[in-house]
Amino acid sequence: MPWCPKCKAEYREGFTECATCHVPLVDVLPEEDEAAEAQAAAPETAQEEAAVSLENPIAVYTAQARVNAEMIRDMLRESGVNAVMRQVLTQHAGAVTGRRAQYMIEVLVEAEDTARARALIDETKQALEAEELDEDELARLAEEQAMEMPEQPMEDNASFKLLPVVAAVIVAALALLYLIGR
Repeated sequence: MPWCPKCKAEYREGFTECATCHVPLVDVLPEEDEAAEAQAAAPETAQEEAAVSLENPIAVYTAQARVNAEMIRDMLRESGVNAVMRQVLTQHAGAVTGRRAQYMIEVLVEAEDTARARALIDETKQALEAEELDEDELARLAEEQAMEMPEQPMEDNASFKLLPVVAAVIVAALALLYLIGR
């Protein structure tokens, strides 16, 4: 059975990553000393990164897409503000309800850097809004991108080819059941 080396949760066969810690599963749990050394060597998740780097973290930006949070984090770091990311669970998964777990990504900075970080984020947002393109420019860019992409042949979907065969088998089975039932 696979195990999470971080939280020690046991998983069924077929799972490769811990749903909570997002680390690869192992077949055998490492000894306690080895696990402690591995965690101390390098933070594996954004939560560990935040806990290691910041003493008094404050969330200054939240995004649904990781790439947006990374862009803001990198911009803050380039401006001299120590920033880290943290994944936050916003909706639990439910086997009965069929809901999937949903996460948000927070960008955290030291409490003393909060005002500067928010000002930098506002400046970045304003610069991006000022660069918004009109519909004609967006259409032109889309056409250019389409011309650069190689032509991809449409793939035949085998399930659509089998649809008449499946329908005929179902009709034959229903007719047979009808005749047997009489």
